[in-house]
Amino acid sequence: MGYNSVLATALLVASSLTSSVLAEPKLSVPTGPPKVVSFPFAKVNKNPFNIPYRNRERHRKRQEDKKTVIQLLDNADYLYYANISIGTPPQPLRLHIDTGSSDLWVESSESEFCQSLSNPCALTGIYDRNSSSTYEFVANDFHISYADKEYSQGDYAKETFEVGGVKIEGLQFGIGLETTSSEGIMGIGYNANEVQVDWLGKDPYPNLIDLMVEQGHINSRAYSLWLNDLDAATGEILFGGIDTAKYKGKLHTVPIDVRRGRKEPSEFMITLTTLGLTNNAGETMGIGDSELTIPVLLDSGTSYTYLPSSLFRKLADEVGVQFVSGASVVACSLRDYNGTVDFGFSGYEIHVPFNELVVDAFDVYGDPITFESGEQVCFFGIFPESSSDNIYVLGDTFLRSAYVVYDLDNAEISLANIHFNVSDSNIMEIGTGKDAVPDATGVENPVTVEYTGTRGSHDRATFTESSTSSPTSTSDESIASTLLRPAVGVRLQLGFSCGPSWPREPEGGLL
Repeated sequence: MGYNSVLATALLVASSLTSSVLAEPKLSVPTGPPKVVSFPFAKVNKNPFNIPYRNRERHRKRQEDKKTVIQLLDNADYLYYANISIGTPPQPLRLHIDTGSSDLWVESSESEFCQSLSNPCALTGIYDRNSSSTYEFVANDFHISYADKEYSQGDYAKETFEVGGVKIEGLQFGIGLETTSSEGIMGIGYNANEVQVDWLGKDPYPNLIDLMVEQGHINSRAYSLWLNDLDAATGEILFGGIDTAKYKGKLHTVPIDVRRGRKEPSEFMITLTTLGLTNNAGETMGIGDSELTIPVLLDSGTSYTYLPSSLFRKLADEVGVQFVSGASVVACSLRDYNGTVDFGFSGYEIHVPFNELVVDAFDVYGDPITFESGEQVCFFGIFPESSSDNIYVLGDTFLRSAYVVYDLDNAEISLANIHFNVSDSNIMEIGTGKDAVPDATGVENPVTVEYTGTRGSHDRATFTESSTSSPTSTSDESIASTLLRPAVGVRLQLGFSCGPSWPREPEGGLL
């Protein structure tokens, strides 16, 4: 979401990521010939109001003698970026890594928006096609737009592209000749999700991960994602491989859901089957039905997690979350509670600690927002969403606690609870064919759901607020409501403020 639109539409607070440290993890390179391309990342904070916003900066490292690519990414206020180069000679750019889309597009030196006095594209960089000897025009029908009304349009072209120390030849991408967005995108989803497929009725073109395989950099269309914790300065995407030092136990594999009317998947949708809580005594309780069938998108391009309003309400009642003027808020003291929100997938659970879900909130002057009691207000990392066709999103507030392997070739997702802030590394190559992902076991009774995938956008939730801004309480003295709920009966001190960035799926649906 653009900066001005965030100011205009939000109510109260903005998420805070204060670290500006750039660091590169130490990677232990095992012997042998595996193909892995590694993309490590580092965190940058450029946002004066701590609005979840887009920024970047990253280091890259090529794994010797392996078909893997490792890339360091920047996490700028919950969004993750990679430094890349494009063209001949190479032109350095920063692109937002997005598992929820499939097109790569860049800002252009010819864009009036980027040429404006405020220099909005300075941090991301711009591409000058006239300065590259390897530029090749493809078509003039590139167009992508988002639910927050930002858009980019211009030409499709092919170029030489370098990331993670490897060079990809002839990559098709979009050039934003006319745009209202200050940041280019590196979509790494299925090519069936490219905007030209549904919007223009064209066949898909080989995108970045397709060409990595075709040109021999990795064995199969698969990669792993380790975002690390809320305050961490480092993490990585590993194309063609996994890092067993970054997660606990073994990987657990579930099938990717398929949109109704299609034979193969086009987005990284899996089925959420349970939601629960664990308190500081290790006691657990379920939230909602014991057997859910909720399709959820694993999307690194979305800052927060969005669940059905009815399920969110039950969770909010137990934890003490208020939903006020478009934001989920809690007392910041909740981050000190040793409990988790538990997301279940066909019998395997990812445990998200409360301290990964509680995010500092500030007004536009940089001052903390407080309750009338004086206790500081924080964002809660889960929001309600009213989706007309029942599609929801597990964004970065979930993904930071999960090690996720996206296996496009086998239409599977493998999950594990992560180790936070580890410097050790044990990289294994992802092979080819069935069971290509090492150290992974399929769940016993996988649940899938057919979804429609036709919604127009991620609009704001229509969750009903109370008539006042006072926190609501619950009379249910369950283990969660007793132990987890922060102070109640106090009123928020409201003022001018900024809200979170909303998901940026292209308009026209999950393509």
